[in-house]
Amino acid sequence: MDALPAATDHTSYKCPRCDAAQILAPGAEALTCGFCGATTPIAPVAQAIVEHDFAEARARVRRGPASELAKGAREVQCRHCGARSVTTLQAQRCPFCDEPLVVELAANADTILPDAVVPFAIAKVDGDRLYRAWLQSRWFAPRDLKQRAQHDGLDGIYVPYWTYDSASVTRYSGARGEHYWETERYLDSQRRQQTRRVRHTRWHSTRGSVSVRFDDVQVCASRGLPRQRMVELEPWDLGGLRPFDGAYLAGFVAERYQVDLEDGWGQAQQIMEGRITSVVRRDIGGDEQRIHTMDVHHSGVTFKHVLLPVWVSSFRYHDEVFRVVVNAQTGEVAGDRPWSVWKIVLFVLMIVAVVAAIVVAIQWARQPEPPPPAEYAPARG
Repeated sequence: MDALPAATDHTSYKCPRCDAAQILAPGAEALTCGFCGATTPIAPVAQAIVEHDFAEARARVRRGPASELAKGAREVQCRHCGARSVTTLQAQRCPFCDEPLVVELAANADTILPDAVVPFAIAKVDGDRLYRAWLQSRWFAPRDLKQRAQHDGLDGIYVPYWTYDSASVTRYSGARGEHYWETERYLDSQRRQQTRRVRHTRWHSTRGSVSVRFDDVQVCASRGLPRQRMVELEPWDLGGLRPFDGAYLAGFVAERYQVDLEDGWGQAQQIMEGRITSVVRRDIGGDEQRIHTMDVHHSGVTFKHVLLPVWVSSFRYHDEVFRVVVNAQTGEVAGDRPWSVWKIVLFVLMIVAVVAAIVVAIQWARQPEPPPPAEYAPARG
């Protein structure tokens, strides 16, 4: 897919030297003019990144329409897949499903605005190199896949995430298993008496409580990209967060969150439960553990809305959409691709042929040697 053309709206980011549109230069934290090459540094934002109190979010969190995110920004939605994005570009096609069915939405003032952003650190040319290397490593891919996917190229998208902090206290009940060994006698297949060491487990009931603090548990708020693929790009280094400035969106698309704050908190609790379970098992101790109940209480819950950078390729192959995503901070790549049935069949047939050849060779080696010819038989005395 080709890159979206720059917006011609007079409110977008303009070059102070020649008045052409500027876009973010990945890794430089500056806007670059594609016409004269002039750069404009993004001024540091004096305000700190805020952690919002979850219980008071509806009353205190900053909300507003998409037009507040960046100069010339507007919200658009794909009629095909439903993905909603905020962009300063002229949206002609959906970067999530490659459909030319994008419509502009009316301003909605009930959107939770981003608190912070991780700027693009990997340029498009480097993201394209990582993408092509990933494609070349795919076994059993259709012969024309690489040409088709490489031709479509990459789109730069800021993906919405929620991050949650919490102080948790968990009361639990369970059992601690301790191993011990006993010598047992038994009869083998020849009816001879033998001995062996057998392991047993002695269980003891236990109760207790553990405290676990969580900082920046990451929950992807996108529905335009496959959740499992985004998980494969994690964890993100949130030490690179910058207070949000709309200039970071210049030349890129920012997906609007479609997993709301409450649903995101539900997913965060599932992530937290996995870590709490590990801590409870360590607290129970012993050689084995059984957890009967866990009563988890969270307090001091806070959250942030952040935008994280991803290079995305969405391409159609035989009327099915496939997506490859590149973490534009770390270079991690994940994606989906079609499979070549013929390549798989040929590979299976090759395996069968190799196995058959090995079996024939083994059987041939096991055949008894033929007796020597009669004329060479030793004389009998």
